Amino acid sequence: MELSKTVKDKTFDDYFTEVEHSETISGMVRPGSLRLFCLNVRNGNIKSSDLEKFTMLNIGQYVFSRAKQENYRNTGNFDLVTQQALRAMRKSAKARDIDAGETLGEIMVYAVMEEKLNAHKLLSKIELSADAAQYASEADGIHFLCRDGKTILSNQMVFGASSVTGDIKDAIDIAFEKISRIANHEDEELLLVEKTALDRFYEEDDLKVLTSYVIPEEHKNAAYGTSFGVFLGYSLGLIPDGYDDDQFRDRMHKKMIRDINAHEEYIAQKIRDAKLQNHSFYFFTLPLNQAREESDLIMQHVLEGDVDL
Repeated sequence: MELSKTVKDKTFDDYFTEVEHSETISGMVRPGSLRLFCLNVRNGNIKSSDLEKFTMLNIGQYVFSRAKQENYRNTGNFDLVTQQALRAMRKSAKARDIDAGETLGEIMVYAVMEEKLNAHKLLSKIELSADAAQYASEADGIHFLCRDGKTILSNQMVFGASSVTGDIKDAIDIAFEKISRIANHEDEELLLVEKTALDRFYEEDDLKVLTSYVIPEEHKNAAYGTSFGVFLGYSLGLIPDGYDDDQFRDRMHKKMIRDINAHEEYIAQKIRDAKLQNHSFYFFTLPLNQAREESDLIMQHVLEGDVDL
């Protein structure tokens, strides 16, 4: 029994490729993962236009709760979901006074947790921001991962943290600053979920999961632990000159593996420094050509609706 997924079927694998590797986070007490993804390559450049398309296709699912989307559908206005979602994103970015590119990491941590971790959305960052009158959440999204009895041994409330910046080490540092703030306010984060999550679901099966594990009936204890899902976007740092696209793609994959190999122990030490060894961590990385500049441009195009699909 698990929550329903909101990311559109097949859209993730249409645009992203997972790079296989053997790196793990050393010294982890709880199960976790370290996964690498990349976009396609054309003429020696990573196709950031594919990231624009993926974001645009899923913006409504990211912004609006399942119940809100169903309300649009029932009133015959489902064709307005994307338009209204973009309007809400623009207003949120202005109210939060953040760079447009910062929202790309928030959307991507939502997407990878749903699509590749099967930790389905309770509250996205934009929904958490809308609830800031009650508590200003530090998380870049809150998801729920149901145990499968094999790889996932217990139910987990998964807090999202993301960073998109030039250097991978800087991205790790920024993400762990968020993780530390989340961990220091875990009780408030969980209380926010308890107070708001039920209003965002309508399917009977989803509500059963919530009332069984997340928001139990009175005098019953919630049955979950807490963990972290982390998205890291960074600049690849490869010069494409002298290579065709197949060669460059191979070099990109190898560079990604070297990057994570060089920072695996650094990540492990950050976990130890934060005293979070008893939590599961799920890391997802994605290189871009120039991460800071591209993330701003991607979200600018998305928020303006200037994306060719």
